[in-house]
Amino acid sequence: MDLEIKSLESFDKQRLVIVEWRDIIATADWQSKEEVECPVIRSVGWFIESDDPTTIKICNTIAKDINDTSDDDKEYGITAFPKGCVLKLHFLSHEVSNKLE
Repeated sequence: MDLEIKSLESFDKQRLVIVEWRDIIATADWQSKEEVECPVIRSVGWFIESDDPTTIKICNTIAKDINDTSDDDKEYGITAFPKGCVLKLHFLSHEVSNKLE
């Protein structure tokens, strides 16, 4: 089987990112206010460029739309984060290899 190996830089503006963000939590048991903390979560996806000043978006899939005749890729599986919840963006850059050694 021949597998194509690409560097992530070859994906143009499609940059892989880890979004570190603080989530909302609600409790229904007998915890004191000192025991309740908002959890920090990490999500991975392809960064979606946007002019929206309030939201950061990533997607988990990039593919051609079979009903679209253009050669453009489309983003699917979108996750939108309010910028106020985002703590850090870690942009990833490394070579991807499918060799089994």
